[in-house]
Amino acid sequence: MRKFALVFLLSLVSFGTFCYADGSADSPDAATEEETSAAPSTPPEPFHSFTGKILRNKVRMRLQSTLDSPVIRELNKGDMVVVVGQTDDFYAIQPPSDIRGYIYRTLVLDNVVEGSRVNVRLEPNLDAPAIAQLNSGDRVEGAISSANNKWMEIQPPKNTRFYINRDFIENIGDAQMMATIQRRKSEANQLLQNTYYLSQDELNKPFEEISFDPVVAGYQKIITQYSDFSEQANRAKELLTSAQEDYLKKKIAYLEQSHDPQMKSVLAAQQQRLKELEAQIRNRPIDTLAQQPQSMPAKMVAWQPAEESAYLSWSKQNGQYSKEEFYSSQRAEAVTLRGVVDPYNRPVKNRPGDFVLLNANHLPIAYLYSTQVNLQDYVGHEVAVLATPRPNNQFAFPAYFVLEVN
Repeated sequence: MRKFALVFLLSLVSFGTFCYADGSADSPDAATEEETSAAPSTPPEPFHSFTGKILRNKVRMRLQSTLDSPVIRELNKGDMVVVVGQTDDFYAIQPPSDIRGYIYRTLVLDNVVEGSRVNVRLEPNLDAPAIAQLNSGDRVEGAISSANNKWMEIQPPKNTRFYINRDFIENIGDAQMMATIQRRKSEANQLLQNTYYLSQDELNKPFEEISFDPVVAGYQKIITQYSDFSEQANRAKELLTSAQEDYLKKKIAYLEQSHDPQMKSVLAAQQQRLKELEAQIRNRPIDTLAQQPQSMPAKMVAWQPAEESAYLSWSKQNGQYSKEEFYSSQRAEAVTLRGVVDPYNRPVKNRPGDFVLLNANHLPIAYLYSTQVNLQDYVGHEVAVLATPRPNNQFAFPAYFVLEVN
């Protein structure tokens, strides 16, 4: 019996050593104090958010930090993002400003979410990727989706993150830099638009009433103070040259009507200046002309970014179709409006159009703009326009993009 007990005890010792073996022949009980003491942990360094610039075209922005994650969109060289974190080989970024989320309307009551882990989706359908989740009591602000009235369109929740490979992003400044750049770009666009409208108003006056210095000052401010925005600065140069040419033509016509002999030398000098301006326009670099075609009036050019945004929004919901297919679909859904076209020249922000359509009582019924039809040619005429709705920015009347005028 004693022999059996001894064998049993030896078996227990051997079994214990096997269970705790970690590649060595020693039991954990034999480990030294140095081996068993926990190594001091070093807290990770905090991540400092920054503004990133995309370094190449067609850089994929993904839903998760893996290469097999769904692609939200492709970004192009020069696009900017706010980087707020890092996961392995990916940077986590805030959603771009034009990204919208969608939540099922039945899960929202009085702008408060009812339910736990409610998905916010990228598009207003159940097959779209979920980009975030909300819980009961969370507040949301939004509007009914125009694409599917069962869904509410909202801003993505603050914790929404997308992911881009680190190799394609360059750190160009702190997180506030992007907001500063966007604000300055918006200022440049607004100043460009206001100066253009001012030049049109002034050049429509009799010559002796024209105040041209503010026009020159406005364009020069864009050229000098916003030179980091090459598109706006180049456009300001073109519009300034064009305005100076129109101004000199009016001045020459005014001087030609004068019978004062002393005006002859002034007239000759102005005619020479006009020739120089015309030569400057003819010799303008081809790449600058390609950016802003001379055949398209500034009022039409100014709406190209809005139309590009409308096309991209439609393309996200319907597939990667061309702009021609986009406008074909717009034409199929267009309405016909009748009235008299009148300019809308009030210097207000976020105007929904450059023209208004007046009814028989000369009252406005709609705002109009177009990048396909020069509506200036129809000012004062009663027309029928084929048009498709656009955001009216909470102005008094609906807004439309004009596809055709009859």
